[in-house]
Amino acid sequence: MMKVLVLAFVAVFALGMPALTVEKRQTPQGPRILVDGEVRLPRFYYGSPTCLCNISGVRKTTLKIPFAADCDTDSGRVVLTGYFGTDPLWYSNARLVDLNTGATNVVLRADEEVRSAAWTAGNLKLTKGHRYHFVFDHRATRFRTYFSVEVSYPDAAGKWVRLPYYYGDTLGDAVRLAHREAQVDFVTFSTDSSWGCEDWWTPPEEPEHYDKLDRECARLIAINPQILLVPRLMTDAPVWLLKRHPEIRMIYDTGFNLGMSSVSSRLYRKAACEAIEKVSRHLKERFPQNYAGLQISGQNSAEWFYMMSQSENLSGYDVSTRDAFRDWLKAHGDPDWSTAEVPSSAQRHLKEKDARLLEFARFRQREMASFLVELGAAAKRGSRGEALTFFFYGYSWEIGGVTAGAGETGHFDFAWLMANAQEKIDGFSAPLSYSCRNLTGSTVIMSAAETVMRQGYLWFNEIDHRTHHEEMWDHMRIFTPYTDPAITREMFLRDSIADILRGYGDWWMDLFGRGWFRDADIWRVRARLEALDQGMVKRARPYEPEIANVVHEDSLLHDGWLAGRRSVLNRRGFATSGADYGQYLLTDVLANPPKSVKLFYLTATDKLTPELQAQLAAFKAARPDVVFVENVAPVDLTAEAIAVQARKAGVHLYTPPGKANVCSAEGLVLIQALAEGPLTIDFGATGEVRDFFTGKTLGCGPNVTVDFRLGETRLFRCSPRH
Repeated sequence: MMKVLVLAFVAVFALGMPALTVEKRQTPQGPRILVDGEVRLPRFYYGSPTCLCNISGVRKTTLKIPFAADCDTDSGRVVLTGYFGTDPLWYSNARLVDLNTGATNVVLRADEEVRSAAWTAGNLKLTKGHRYHFVFDHRATRFRTYFSVEVSYPDAAGKWVRLPYYYGDTLGDAVRLAHREAQVDFVTFSTDSSWGCEDWWTPPEEPEHYDKLDRECARLIAINPQILLVPRLMTDAPVWLLKRHPEIRMIYDTGFNLGMSSVSSRLYRKAACEAIEKVSRHLKERFPQNYAGLQISGQNSAEWFYMMSQSENLSGYDVSTRDAFRDWLKAHGDPDWSTAEVPSSAQRHLKEKDARLLEFARFRQREMASFLVELGAAAKRGSRGEALTFFFYGYSWEIGGVTAGAGETGHFDFAWLMANAQEKIDGFSAPLSYSCRNLTGSTVIMSAAETVMRQGYLWFNEIDHRTHHEEMWDHMRIFTPYTDPAITREMFLRDSIADILRGYGDWWMDLFGRGWFRDADIWRVRARLEALDQGMVKRARPYEPEIANVVHEDSLLHDGWLAGRRSVLNRRGFATSGADYGQYLLTDVLANPPKSVKLFYLTATDKLTPELQAQLAAFKAARPDVVFVENVAPVDLTAEAIAVQARKAGVHLYTPPGKANVCSAEGLVLIQALAEGPLTIDFGATGEVRDFFTGKTLGCGPNVTVDFRLGETRLFRCSPRH
C-alpha cells in the first residue's frame, strides 16, 4: 500500500511542473552536462537490488551466499545454474553455516568435486529468523563464466519460494548517502537485477505498463527529491518476442542458442527502438523533474559486445545475420552477394583473415554500431531531446586481443559510430581495466577516451571496484583483493582524481547490489573532491597529455583466432612511466592531430589502406619534432622503455619510471606511490609545492622529496615563480 501511495504522490506532485532539460554540450573545456542550462558535475551512482548473478573463472574461488530464513524447513535448497549451452562449472567444499549458532553442515567435501551446468544442494535445514552463509568453491574452464544462485524452500503447496538476502535496501541506502554526504544526485540503476530492468517491454497489443520501473523511480525520488534518474534498460528481446519470432535468435556454430536476439534482425531492431522510444516518452511525462536519461544496455554483460564473443563460441549463424551480410556485400559491390553464406566455423578459426573473413568482421562491427545509433535516436525522440543517452562501447584495448579476435566482438567501429551518433548519443562508458584493480594498480582506461571527448561525447569510467564491504567473494585477484577500509579510500581517491583531471565522468557502481557503498565514509571521499571537481569545470583547456597510445580499429580486425594483440595492448607501462598519456584512434589523430602530444605510440596501426598510409606519412613528415614508436612489441611497453622514448621526445617525467601512477592538469599533479618510502617528484618549475587538500607547503620545486605509504594517493599544486 505504501508503494502505491508514494507513486501517487509523485505523480500528483509532477503535474504542472516544468520538465527538466538535461543535455550534453561541447565547450572549449570539453563536453559538459547541463541541467536546465547549468553545468552539473558528471558524478553518478550506479546501484541495483542484490543480484543472484555471479562470475566464475579458471581459478578456484570461494563464494559465500548470505541469506535469511523466513520459515522453518528441513528441505531448503540452493540451486546453481550456468548459462544454457556453456561449459559446466565444478563445485566442491560446499557447506551451510548458521551464523546464529555457528553450526556448519557439510554438503560437499573439499575433495569431492561435482561437474555440472545446474547443480542443486537439497535437504537443507533452516530455522526461521536465522542468517546463513552457503559457502562453496567453484571454477570454470573459461575465464568468464556466468552463473546464478538461488536459495529457496517449498511452501505448503509445494511451490519453491526464494529466500531473501539479508542486505536490506542497499540501493536506497546508497542513494540517501550519496546525496547527503556528497551531493551526488545522478543515479543510474536497474530494478530487478544487475543486468537490466525486466518486464518493461510488453507486447504491442497489450497496454503499456511500466509498473516496476515507475515504482522504483518513485521510491528513489521519495528518498532524494533532487535525484536525476538514468535507468539502465536491457533491450535484448523479451521472452514473448522470442517465442513469437524464434527466427530472431542468435545461433552459434555449435547449434545452440541462449535465448538472445540477433542485432541483425530488422524485426527485432524495429521493435526494440519502438519500445525504447515509448519508455523514454513515458518517463519524461511521468517524472518530468527527475528523468535525466537512459543507459541503454544489451548483449554480453549488457555491454554491447556479441554474446560470448570472449569465448570460443562463434555466433552469427542465424538467418538474420546471413541476410544482413548479403545486403552488406551487395552495397559494397560484391558480385556473389546473393548466395553468400556466413563464413564457416573452420574458416573463422583461422589465425589469418582472408578478404571475405575481413569483410564479415567489418560487417559485424557496423551491425552493432548502427543498432546503437538507432536506439539512441529512439530514446531522443521519446524525450524530445531533453534527456541523455549512454552506451557501453569501444573497448579497443581491453578486448582487442580476445581469443577469437576483435572482429567477433562488435566493438571496433567506434570512429563510424561517433561520426553518425551526434544528437543521438551523449556518452560512452566502460569499466576501468580489469588488469589493474588493486592498491598498486593504475587508472587504466579500456577505450580511446581522449578521442571520445575530442569528438564531443562524454566519457564515463565505471568504477565498480569491490569495496571492503564485499563479503560474498574471497576478493579474486582480478578485482580488488582487500578488506581494509583505508585501501578502499586510496583506490577511490586515485581513480576519481584521475577522472577529474582528465575531464571524464564516472559512476561508482555497486555491481551486484551488495552494499559496497552503504558507507558514509566512502561518500566523504567523494565530497572531499568537490572543490577539485568544481575547479576543473572552469579549467582553461581540456586534458592535454604529452604521450599518445594510438590504435587503428581495422588493424585489430585483421587478427583472427588466438589474436596476438593482447601483449601489446597493455597500458600498465604508460600509467607508471612518470608522465601523462592518453588513448586515441588513429583516424582522429590524422584528422586533427593533438597539439600537446610529443610522443606517439602507434600500437596497432599496421594494416592501413594506401590512403591512410599516405596520411600517416604526411603527418610524420610535418612533425619532425615528434617521436613516433612503430612496430610496437611488448618490450617497448615497459615503464622504463617508455620513459626512454619520453626523454627523447622532451616529455616531462614527474617521477622515475615504475615508481608511481601519475596524472596532471592545470598545475595539479596526482601521484600514487607504488612503494613505501621517500619519492622525489620533479614538478618541472621553480615554485612552491603544496598539498592540495591540506594546504601544507612541502618544499620548493622543481624537485621535492615526499614520504609515501604504499599505495598512498597525494595531489599537489605547484605555483611557478615568474
